Amino acid sequence: MGMTNITWIQRENIEYLKISFVGIFTYKDAEWASQQWKEQFQAKPEQRIKVIFDALEMINYEPSARSVWQQTIAELSGQIDSIWLVTDSKLIVAGAKIMSIFTSFRINTVSSEDKVYEINAKLAKVGDNQTLREQLA
Repeated sequence: MGMTNITWIQRENIEYLKISFVGIFTYKDAEWASQQWKEQFQAKPEQRIKVIFDALEMINYEPSARSVWQQTIAELSGQIDSIWLVTDSKLIVAGAKIMSIFTSFRINTVSSEDKVYEINAKLAKVGDNQTLREQLA
């Protein structure tokens, strides 16, 4: 069984919900983390939230855990602004691609958490310029 931690982070006036994974992400972990994620979103019902999945210390995941996560993304999609996956694991990236297909929600993959903050700070500066946004994301 792995370990999952959920925290709020504020960087350059942008708020993120960070979900960190350690070890093997099990069905039991997913059920617990899904409930915590929903509770965090319920506390901010009018806000669209940027979510970071920090999977740098995730070793693997159970397919049933991925299914719970897909369902949670689908349920919360109206409140999710963007999802950022931080990993250097090809296995974890493959799982994220599967989730993207089943949820129709793009999961942006980066190799470091700092990259998430850097890209979002640039996106905040370009505002509604869609061409620049697509180039940065």
